[in-house]
Amino acid sequence: MNISFGQPLFLWGLLSIGVPIWLHFINKKSTSTLFFSDIRVLKGTPTQGKGIRILHDLVLLLFRILALAALILAFSQPKIVGFRKGNSSSTYLFVDNHVGLLEGNRTKFNALVSELPRAKKPVFLLLNSFQNADFESKTWNEVQDLWPSLKMSDRVGNPKSIVDRIGSIHAEQNAGSTPNLIWVSDFPRSSPWPEFPKHFEVHLVPVEGPLQANIVVDSISNNASQIQSGRPFNLKVRIKNIGNLAAKDQKLSLYLDDFPISTEKINLNEGESKWLDFGISLSDKREIKAKLISDDKVLFDNVYSFLLEIPESKDVYVLEGMSVEKYISTVFLNDSLFDFHSVNRQSLLANLSKMRGFLILNDLNLFSVDALESISNWIKMGNTFVFIPSAPLNSGIINRLNLNFSSRGNSFKQEISNRTLAVRLPIKRSQFFNSILEQSSFKKNLEMFNSNSYLQWDGGLPIFEYVNGKPFLSQFKLGLGSLYVFSGDIAKEGDSFFKHGLFLPVFQEMALKNSLNHWSTTVFSSKFEIVAPKEFKFSTSENGLVTLVKGKQSWIPEQRWTGTQWICAWPELLDRNFSGFWQVKIRDKKTLNLAINYPLKESEMRSYSRGEIQNHYQGKPNIQVGAMKDVPFSGEAPSDLSFYFFMASLCFFLIEMAMVFYSRKITLEHRK
Repeated sequence: MNISFGQPLFLWGLLSIGVPIWLHFINKKSTSTLFFSDIRVLKGTPTQGKGIRILHDLVLLLFRILALAALILAFSQPKIVGFRKGNSSSTYLFVDNHVGLLEGNRTKFNALVSELPRAKKPVFLLLNSFQNADFESKTWNEVQDLWPSLKMSDRVGNPKSIVDRIGSIHAEQNAGSTPNLIWVSDFPRSSPWPEFPKHFEVHLVPVEGPLQANIVVDSISNNASQIQSGRPFNLKVRIKNIGNLAAKDQKLSLYLDDFPISTEKINLNEGESKWLDFGISLSDKREIKAKLISDDKVLFDNVYSFLLEIPESKDVYVLEGMSVEKYISTVFLNDSLFDFHSVNRQSLLANLSKMRGFLILNDLNLFSVDALESISNWIKMGNTFVFIPSAPLNSGIINRLNLNFSSRGNSFKQEISNRTLAVRLPIKRSQFFNSILEQSSFKKNLEMFNSNSYLQWDGGLPIFEYVNGKPFLSQFKLGLGSLYVFSGDIAKEGDSFFKHGLFLPVFQEMALKNSLNHWSTTVFSSKFEIVAPKEFKFSTSENGLVTLVKGKQSWIPEQRWTGTQWICAWPELLDRNFSGFWQVKIRDKKTLNLAINYPLKESEMRSYSRGEIQNHYQGKPNIQVGAMKDVPFSGEAPSDLSFYFFMASLCFFLIEMAMVFYSRKITLEHRK
């Protein structure tokens, strides 16, 4: 039997028991003598025996001590754990509270409440996210009350982290014993199997979902790099059935500002995907709230929210006097999609931190090491850079390229031959050429052209290749931005690319490739970026500016200001009305909108069956698979004894008062 005290400091009050004992013995020694002139006229009275009187006083003292001790013990909040075996342990309940289980299968999940025990036995409740989890022992009654209101989180990416956390809690609470773990999950096929140590006693409770189709939007894009006013374009929507049943004659509808535009009928087998095209034309330069709504029975993810808008023109910067300046200017100068700027080197470096857009350079010898580092950092913040070598490169320039512009998986090296080679036709299935090749005016210009070569590289995404397989133009990711590199001088007379019909659309595509407005098409992720419009000006002191508002909800995310954008993080625990349109408020700036959707992986309805789970853990006697009602719940809740000690104290005081009253009554009767 284990006894603990909630307020052990009150136990020092037991020292006060010595006070009544001291008073008792002082009272025994203090006697007084009354003198009378003659006592013959006084009537005699019977007297009690001395032994009975002493016994009465001792019993009275005992009850007085017991009453005081019980009162002090009551204030110290004693608790008794009860009789337990040496190998007994706490019970741990892990609930896989990901969105797909709590929202996609809410009926089955809530039904588990009826199988939970109504008891004061202790249990540790753990969830996917440790951010706001309470690891103090709860009773099963408290768990039942919390069950319907549990918040949602991401799926478990690493079950080992949960198991390790339980092991550390158990080591603190009851080291040396066997942990009893109850693991509640729908065991999705997209998540790894949890593995448990041999000293864990584990009971797996699978929550089986219904058989149903689940049509979700996998991605959206448009056939044009940039939405232009009054020009029709096709909104391309990739959908997928990630349910566990074929979809038959279901519908997916497109709404713009809550007005229905078009509806497509869908027939998809389990796991199958397809592309849909919705024809759209925008005339106003305003933001339009768009939704794709499916009619399947999985309610939490049947609305995909996004925003459409005609973006602002993109800034293009070219260094004055470049050999390709006159050719580049013909691409961008008279196009409303772009603002073309010809700048000198000093102006470029002085204003680089304030610029955002597309920069083209052909001679890195003009820039110092620090200047090239600044340009590299500018790209990493989400901008685009194009390098066109105008002459053979020496080892010094190659080293500068690799030092500042080499990203993961690529390296630049010198081309020795400087040969002129034929360049292959673009690959039609390449995503870069999707919008270009849909324009019929360019299809007839798909013919090979020649180009010289000053530079080679490994890695990157090839856009054009020579006939010998070496790259002519490639794209590289550098931080949040893009780097495009040509192998030679495209303005050279022997080079025919600048005369080719693809010259203009390829440069436009490069400039527009990174022009996505992040707050108009953001989809859920653990971290997201909010790019500030170019007219927004911020000082370094304005860091914590972003506040997200949806209806009456207001939330300030964890955020970091980079100088041109905010890197924000969603909370690990989510509310049910998380998805939809949010307003982005930035102090005294213009209010912006953000479209947020649940993670695509949370919509995955395919789970392992109970039989598959049993087969996976076959041969492991410490792991059982079954219903919640079959779990052998163990452990006892600590019993609070404070009330009983209060009652005992009251009883002892009442007995003491009765003895004092009775003693006085006898004394008065003897005096009559």
